[in-house]
Amino acid sequence: MRISTLPHLGAGESELGVVYASVEGVNEHSYEECLHELKDKAKALGATALVGLQLAQSQFQWNQRTSLMATAAKG
Repeated sequence: MRISTLPHLGAGESELGVVYASVEGVNEHSYEECLHELKDKAKALGATALVGLQLAQSQFQWNQRTSLMATAAKG
């Protein structure tokens, strides 16, 4: 049984899995830093695309973080 996080894949595309990145801080640079880390992780898997990017920013006084998650795909 194959379970996918994507509703549809194009011809010749394959889903490699979900990638996640998180950095400390919620500021003007944290999103770009987190996106860079996410792209690096996806490239290490051999991905050529990120699909369904989700952003979460937590601003609790003791734990400010920016996190991104996406499905890595290769096509």
